Amino acid sequence: MKIRAALFSALLFPGLGQLLVLKRRNRALLFMVPAFAALLFLLRTAFTAASRIAEQVTAGTLPLDPQAIAAQIEATNSGGMAGNIAATVLLVAWLASILDALLAKS
Repeated sequence: MKIRAALFSALLFPGLGQLLVLKRRNRALLFMVPAFAALLFLLRTAFTAASRIAEQVTAGTLPLDPQAIAAQIEATNSGGMAGNIAATVLLVAWLASILDALLAKS
C-alpha cells in the first residue's frame, strides 16, 4: 500500500497517493496546494513569455530563426527569483510527498 501511494505521488502529482491510496485528505492537501500553486505560477510565466515572443515573431520584429528565438528566450529571464522559488517549492513538495507516502504508518 505504501509503495502504491508513493508511486501515485511520484508519477502523477504530489499528494495524490496520500489522497487516493492512504485516504489522508489533510496530509494530501499539505502537498497538493503548494505544488499546484507553484505549477500554476510556472505555467503562467512560461505562457506569458511564449506569447510575448510569438507576438514579436508575428509583428516581424523577431525573425523566424530558431537561434534568434532561442536567444530571445534566454534574454527574457522569465520568472526570475520568483520562478526559482516556485520550482523549488514544487520539487520539495514532490519529494516530500513521496517520502511521506513511503514512511506512512499502515
